[in-house]
Amino acid sequence: MSKLRYIIKRLLIAIPTFLGITMLVYLLASMTPSSPLEIMFNDPMATMEQMEQMEKAMGLDQPVYIQYLRWLKGLLTGNLGYSYRTSQPVMSMVLERIGPTLLLTGTAMLITFLIALPLGIMAAYKPYSKWDYVSSGISFVGVALPNFFAALVLIYLFNVKLKIFPSSGMYDSSGTRSFGMLMHHLVLPAVVLAIQYIGSLIRQCRGSMMEVLQSDYVRTARAKGLLEPPVLVGHALRNAWIPLISWFGMQLPALIGGAVVTEQIFGWPGLGSLMVQSINARDYPTIMGITVVIAVVVLIGNLIVDLLYNLLDPRIRY
Repeated sequence: MSKLRYIIKRLLIAIPTFLGITMLVYLLASMTPSSPLEIMFNDPMATMEQMEQMEKAMGLDQPVYIQYLRWLKGLLTGNLGYSYRTSQPVMSMVLERIGPTLLLTGTAMLITFLIALPLGIMAAYKPYSKWDYVSSGISFVGVALPNFFAALVLIYLFNVKLKIFPSSGMYDSSGTRSFGMLMHHLVLPAVVLAIQYIGSLIRQCRGSMMEVLQSDYVRTARAKGLLEPPVLVGHALRNAWIPLISWFGMQLPALIGGAVVTEQIFGWPGLGSLMVQSINARDYPTIMGITVVIAVVVLIGNLIVDLLYNLLDPRIRY
């Protein structure tokens, strides 16, 4: 029952948090210098009367709080509205883009764990050794290297010079779509996105493992004659997962929101690139639709992360 009460409490707390996020985003979007009408209605022959009629039809003539309440009412009925830029339902646009974003960020996260965890574990197991120096060097480069610079370097090497991987889109321009072609286009953006994650995860894993390796139960396991691999994996890594899970929870906004810079450079049709297009067009309904998806997933994801703490460490109580 304590777990159920905890879940209900967190969900109730998430409601004002969600409302605060949507209010802030709507207010910031409405404070931009130009309005959607200036971008949509770019006919030089348009009269002031036509502009006013369009503004009234879109409800932009009302105060910001009235516009927000009208949008919130539509959200409660499952209607995210229609895009000012494309006139398509916002829900369908967001659902169409969320798949590519999850594919890109999920692949990048898989690459991150496959590379960062072994390097972080070995750096903690053999501190101040060659392993540690190499891991620390990779970590510093990954954290400090901007995404756009890493993307330009990889495009120059593997697309311009070696002509191994494509530099944009999910598929070729031939119109043919296959799984192999998708994976071929996925390599460069996923690697670029993983670089920044690898750097931070190596540091987090090294710090957590070094703290756990000094614990009494690890020394006891070694004193019993256990081999090092079972000690590292079964005892140390198992108890070092909580900080790593916390790190993953902090990456959730980027995971669902998409890497804006990476998607823009590689022409990846995800939520990040859609957000940039919507901001440039002052497309308020689409901006709010993306915000809703990101906020809901992050709030639920953080709740799941908190529940995982108890599974990883039964001493934790709600």
